[in-house]
Amino acid sequence: MSDLPLDLVEEILSRVPATSLKRLRSTCRRWNALLKDRRFTEKHFHKAPKESRVLMLKEYRVFPISVNLKVTPPSVDFKGALGYSHSNSEQVVITEVFHCDGLLLCTTNDDRLVVWNPCLGETKWIQLKVDYRRYVSIFALGYIQNNESCRSYKILWTWYSYDYNSSPPQRGLGFEIYEFSSDSSWRVLDDVNHDSVVNHNSIIRSGVSLKGNTYMLAYDIEENSKFLLMFDFTTERLKRLCLPHFQDVGEMDLSVREEQLSVLNWSRITSKMEIWITNNFDTEATLLWKRVHLDSQCNCVRIFSSLYFDEEKKVVLYCNVKDGETSKKVVYIIGEDDGHYIEIPFVKSIKIERLQLIHTTRWYSLIFNYVPSLFQIQ
Repeated sequence: MSDLPLDLVEEILSRVPATSLKRLRSTCRRWNALLKDRRFTEKHFHKAPKESRVLMLKEYRVFPISVNLKVTPPSVDFKGALGYSHSNSEQVVITEVFHCDGLLLCTTNDDRLVVWNPCLGETKWIQLKVDYRRYVSIFALGYIQNNESCRSYKILWTWYSYDYNSSPPQRGLGFEIYEFSSDSSWRVLDDVNHDSVVNHNSIIRSGVSLKGNTYMLAYDIEENSKFLLMFDFTTERLKRLCLPHFQDVGEMDLSVREEQLSVLNWSRITSKMEIWITNNFDTEATLLWKRVHLDSQCNCVRIFSSLYFDEEKKVVLYCNVKDGETSKKVVYIIGEDDGHYIEIPFVKSIKIERLQLIHTTRWYSLIFNYVPSLFQIQ
């Protein structure tokens, strides 16, 4: 291929899967330079076949999992944990993960964030504020695109504070942003909520990334209602969007697969589950939802995370605490006709020695769709 014109080489390589293409970085200087070109990586992301994988945060590490729907009951097989490039990777404890187009934003137990591209083995560590532990925090990764179609990544920090000395106790709600391009400190967003789409009595849950923006579920305590929030990383503002009309609003969760946003609703009254999906993301219009009915029942305590895994067979994967056993975490595979679950070995705590101290950190299961990409961390 060395005799071919560069534009033809670029067109050919833009259709090669990311996991295969990364092996070429060390074979040719010209190809290595091309694969690092931000314009090419954007082109590759849209043209190359998507190597969709399912990942799960389990016991402080990220595991690929294989789901076999051709056997009865369906099976879940855990592969080896994804590795790090950090020199002290064996001591890194991941408590939360947020996925954005091949990049993982991981929260660790030592008050740091790390952005990680498992495909390229690249990481970027970000220091949190000194008073970070004073707040209940949610982090999300997103991006904006400039005129050259190059991405500029940002991190949104949503935090809560509580003043129990006041009567009645007061809640605070704030938003801050971190920009990779400036590599500066956290910047307070004063006008993010300019339309008052949320108030200080709203509870926001960790969300999902789609086309650069973040979608989050929120709950208004005063109105006793749930709604959908979208944070636009370009305008740095929130927008309130409609959820589907549920007959009985229960435990809810968001997931993304193949540029479709899915919302799962599990009724505590009927124990039935339903899925609604949309691929209409015109932020100026009302979202158009399509219902996928699952005639299955399950007994949950709490749904940690879910993934609408197979649209043709109407299969959902989700993690929760097994009913009646608060120390048992399981993965459920729910289909249109019947439901099965695979139990995951539960680890109550892992002792990690750092600076002659022993820390015990809680972890929550998280299951999500992942597509390897060549996007470099700025």
